Amino acid sequence: MSQHHDGETPAGPRHSPANRLGLDYRAVPGRKTGTPIVDVHAHVYDVPSAGQFFEAATAYGIEKVVSMSPLDEVEALRAAFGPRLEFIAIPRWRELDSSDAFRRRWLADLETFREQGARRMKFWMAPPMRGEHGLTLQHPFFAPLVRAGIDLGFDFMVHVGDPSEWFGPGGRYADAARYGTKHEQYPQLEYLLDAVAPRSVIAAHMGGNCEEPDFLQELLDRHANLYLDSSATKWIVRAVARQPERLREFMIRNQDRVLFGSDLVVAKSYGFEHYASRYWTHLMMWESEYCGESPIEDPDADDPPRLAGLNLPVPVLRKLYRENAARLGHGAT
Repeated sequence: MSQHHDGETPAGPRHSPANRLGLDYRAVPGRKTGTPIVDVHAHVYDVPSAGQFFEAATAYGIEKVVSMSPLDEVEALRAAFGPRLEFIAIPRWRELDSSDAFRRRWLADLETFREQGARRMKFWMAPPMRGEHGLTLQHPFFAPLVRAGIDLGFDFMVHVGDPSEWFGPGGRYADAARYGTKHEQYPQLEYLLDAVAPRSVIAAHMGGNCEEPDFLQELLDRHANLYLDSSATKWIVRAVARQPERLREFMIRNQDRVLFGSDLVVAKSYGFEHYASRYWTHLMMWESEYCGESPIEDPDADDPPRLAGLNLPVPVLRKLYRENAARLGHGAT
């Protein structure tokens, strides 16, 4: 697929934060490859809110969704959507604290998630975990959880870092004494990679640092069990648009180490257009030569927000979309 835009905004109304260009998301662009897609990073919370999400997912070729869903909803979601859903083991985030009681509940939930077929467990280690709870993965609080994950046969996913803009002056993490600098988020990732090797670790959101592909390359070169996912759509779109040639080179070089993910949060407040906007944007970014504005509003982006298509080769797309996920155990339906 080769769709190029000259950089001017198409005529028409700006309908919503998910569709500032007035696109018809039901008119799915032609694709370079018919490879079905495994979305390894989404948040499907319950059955009633998921209908329009799966409508959009079907339209854009998503055959399977790997979801961070509440444990109490897993059985109902499986009954409704069957093999289209896999689950990642997560704790009860709304109850999060650093108490022994919370950790005991988390350990018990890990066993139940494993019984329900989950193959991977998630650590959310964004800067607020340090800033508000005083915790990194090197803290003794996490040692029993890491051991339990290994004993139960899990692989791992972790969120470290956050957008670089948030660490700058006036950003939400400008207080480095509280939250750490951006690079200070990464010793805990390397600690986990060493602790669980050779189990795979997916570092979400392009490892939390798509702005610095050379930094990511060094991590990948040091740790054979490290993989990345492409989730957090607005964040990835910003980084790619600012250095498309470098990110294209990175994606091709590391074609065996990056998995497709959207980070879509499925909730009753969203509809088809919101979900489809993310999948449309990923499709254009990975498969096309589009060069123009992004249809998604983004307060952290340049004005207007930009979208650059990398036009990745078909063999790279097949790995990104499906083959890498299958190799890590998130297989086809």
